[in-house]
Amino acid sequence: MPNGDPEWGVKEYPKLEAFFSKISDTLEGFARKHNLTIEKYYHQGPDWELMFRHPKGGIAYVDVRKDDDEHVTISGVWWVDDYDQYTRSIKHQQGPQCTLENSILLAELNNTFKTVLSWRQEDLKPFKSVYYKEWKLHWTKEQFQKELEKYPVPNLND
Repeated sequence: MPNGDPEWGVKEYPKLEAFFSKISDTLEGFARKHNLTIEKYYHQGPDWELMFRHPKGGIAYVDVRKDDDEHVTISGVWWVDDYDQYTRSIKHQQGPQCTLENSILLAELNNTFKTVLSWRQEDLKPFKSVYYKEWKLHWTKEQFQKELEKYPVPNLND
Protein backbone atom coordinates (compact mmCIF):
# COMPACT_ATOMS: atom_id res chain seq x y z
CA MET A 1 0.00 0.00 0.00
CA PRO A 2 1.39 3.45 -0.87
CA ASN A 3 2.47 5.44 2.18
CA GLY A 4 1.73 2.44 4.37
CA ASP A 5 3.91 1.16 7.16
CA PRO A 6 6.48 -1.19 5.60
CA GLU A 7 6.75 -2.99 8.96
CA TRP A 8 2.99 -3.52 9.25
CA GLY A 9 3.10 -7.11 8.00
CA VAL A 10 5.61 -8.04 10.67
CA LYS A 11 4.39 -5.88 13.56
CA GLU A 12 0.62 -5.47 13.28
CA TYR A 13 -0.69 -8.18 10.96
CA PRO A 14 0.06 -11.10 13.33
CA LYS A 15 -1.67 -9.28 16.21
CA LEU A 16 -4.74 -8.57 14.09
CA GLU A 17 -4.87 -12.16 12.83
CA ALA A 18 -4.72 -13.43 16.43
CA PHE A 19 -7.51 -11.05 17.46
CA PHE A 20 -9.81 -11.80 14.53
CA SER A 21 -9.23 -15.54 14.87
CA LYS A 22 -11.44 -15.31 18.00
CA ILE A 23 -14.41 -14.15 15.91
CA SER A 24 -13.52 -15.33 12.39
CA ASP A 25 -15.95 -18.27 12.48
CA THR A 26 -18.80 -15.90 13.34
CA LEU A 27 -17.83 -13.31 10.72
CA GLU A 28 -17.19 -15.89 8.01
CA GLY A 29 -20.45 -17.70 8.79
CA PHE A 30 -22.41 -14.45 8.62
CA ALA A 31 -20.73 -13.55 5.33
CA ARG A 32 -21.47 -16.99 3.88
CA LYS A 33 -25.11 -16.87 4.98
CA HIS A 34 -25.67 -13.47 3.37
CA ASN A 35 -23.34 -13.92 0.38
CA LEU A 36 -20.92 -11.17 1.39
CA THR A 37 -17.25 -10.96 0.53
CA ILE A 38 -14.72 -10.21 3.26
CA GLU A 39 -12.01 -7.61 2.77
CA LYS A 40 -9.47 -7.78 5.57
CA TYR A 41 -7.34 -4.90 6.84
CA TYR A 42 -8.03 -2.45 4.00
CA HIS A 43 -5.27 0.17 3.98
CA GLN A 44 -3.73 -1.68 6.93
CA GLY A 45 -6.76 -0.89 9.08
CA PRO A 46 -7.75 -3.01 12.10
CA ASP A 47 -10.99 -4.17 10.53
CA TRP A 48 -12.81 -6.64 8.34
CA GLU A 49 -15.32 -5.29 5.82
CA LEU A 50 -18.21 -7.58 4.82
CA MET A 51 -18.93 -6.16 1.37
CA PHE A 52 -21.77 -6.47 -1.12
CA ARG A 53 -23.63 -4.77 -3.95
CA HIS A 54 -26.41 -2.74 -2.40
CA PRO A 55 -29.80 -3.66 -3.93
CA LYS A 56 -30.45 0.05 -4.51
CA GLY A 57 -27.14 0.56 -6.34
CA GLY A 58 -23.51 1.00 -5.43
CA ILE A 59 -21.43 -0.82 -2.85
CA ALA A 60 -22.05 -1.33 0.86
CA TYR A 61 -20.39 -3.07 3.74
CA VAL A 62 -20.65 -3.90 7.39
CA ASP A 63 -17.40 -2.91 9.07
CA VAL A 64 -16.08 -4.82 12.09
CA ARG A 65 -13.30 -2.77 13.67
CA LYS A 66 -11.11 -3.87 16.57
CA ASP A 67 -11.33 -1.41 19.45
CA ASP A 68 -9.37 -3.28 22.10
CA ASP A 69 -8.66 -6.92 22.95
CA GLU A 70 -12.28 -7.58 23.98
CA HIS A 71 -14.41 -5.23 21.85
CA VAL A 72 -15.26 -4.31 18.28
CA THR A 73 -17.35 -1.54 16.77
CA ILE A 74 -19.68 -2.51 13.96
CA SER A 75 -20.56 0.19 11.44
CA GLY A 76 -22.43 0.41 8.17
CA VAL A 77 -21.31 2.13 4.97
CA TRP A 78 -22.97 2.57 1.58
CA TRP A 79 -21.82 4.55 -1.42
CA VAL A 80 -22.86 5.15 -5.00
CA ASP A 81 -20.39 6.58 -7.51
CA ASP A 82 -21.25 8.93 -10.37
CA TYR A 83 -18.51 8.46 -12.94
CA ASP A 84 -19.55 11.47 -15.05
CA GLN A 85 -19.78 13.91 -12.12
CA TYR A 86 -16.69 12.60 -10.25
CA THR A 87 -18.87 12.22 -7.19
CA ARG A 88 -19.30 9.59 -4.54
CA SER A 89 -22.50 9.81 -2.52
CA ILE A 90 -22.06 8.08 0.81
CA LYS A 91 -23.63 7.28 4.15
CA HIS A 92 -21.77 5.99 7.16
CA GLN A 93 -23.23 5.09 10.52
CA GLN A 94 -21.02 4.02 13.37
CA GLY A 95 -22.63 1.45 15.56
CA PRO A 96 -22.11 0.65 19.19
CA GLN A 97 -19.11 -1.08 20.65
CA CYS A 98 -19.83 -4.71 21.43
CA THR A 99 -18.10 -7.65 23.04
CA LEU A 100 -16.81 -10.65 21.11
CA GLU A 101 -19.52 -12.93 22.50
CA ASN A 102 -21.04 -14.79 19.57
CA SER A 103 -24.71 -13.96 20.23
CA ILE A 104 -24.02 -10.27 20.81
CA LEU A 105 -21.77 -10.04 17.76
CA LEU A 106 -24.31 -11.82 15.53
CA ALA A 107 -27.15 -9.61 16.76
CA GLU A 108 -25.19 -6.46 15.96
CA LEU A 109 -24.07 -7.79 12.56
CA ASN A 110 -27.71 -8.52 11.68
CA ASN A 111 -28.89 -5.16 12.96
CA THR A 112 -26.27 -3.22 11.01
CA PHE A 113 -26.81 -5.26 7.83
CA LYS A 114 -30.57 -4.62 7.96
CA THR A 115 -30.01 -0.95 8.71
CA VAL A 116 -27.74 -0.48 5.69
CA LEU A 117 -30.26 -2.25 3.48
CA SER A 118 -33.03 0.04 4.73
CA TRP A 119 -31.26 3.25 3.71
CA ARG A 120 -32.57 5.22 0.75
CA GLN A 121 -30.64 7.01 -1.99
CA GLU A 122 -31.82 10.30 -0.47
CA ASP A 123 -29.89 9.39 2.70
CA LEU A 124 -26.56 9.58 0.84
CA LYS A 125 -24.47 12.75 0.96
CA PRO A 126 -22.50 13.72 -2.17
CA PHE A 127 -18.76 14.04 -1.81
CA LYS A 128 -16.45 15.32 -4.54
CA SER A 129 -12.74 14.75 -4.55
CA VAL A 130 -10.01 15.67 -7.01
CA TYR A 131 -8.97 12.02 -6.82
CA TYR A 132 -12.27 10.94 -8.35
CA LYS A 133 -11.28 12.74 -11.58
CA GLU A 134 -8.64 10.01 -11.92
CA TRP A 135 -11.42 7.49 -12.53
CA LYS A 136 -11.43 8.53 -16.20
CA LEU A 137 -7.65 8.10 -16.42
CA HIS A 138 -7.86 4.47 -15.35
CA TRP A 139 -11.21 3.20 -16.66
CA THR A 140 -13.77 3.76 -19.36
CA LYS A 141 -17.29 4.21 -18.02
CA GLU A 142 -18.10 0.61 -18.96
CA GLN A 143 -15.02 -0.72 -17.15
CA PHE A 144 -15.85 1.43 -14.14
CA GLN A 145 -19.40 0.08 -13.96
CA LYS A 146 -18.13 -3.47 -14.43
CA GLU A 147 -16.10 -3.07 -11.22
CA LEU A 148 -19.39 -3.41 -9.32
CA GLU A 149 -19.55 -7.03 -10.44
CA LYS A 150 -16.62 -7.86 -8.17
CA TYR A 151 -19.02 -7.54 -5.26
CA PRO A 152 -21.71 -10.14 -4.60
CA VAL A 153 -25.43 -9.60 -4.57
CA PRO A 154 -26.44 -10.24 -0.96
CA ASN A 155 -28.73 -13.04 0.13
CA LEU A 156 -31.59 -11.19 1.83
CA ASN A 157 -33.32 -14.30 3.19
CA ASP A 158 -32.85 -15.01 6.87
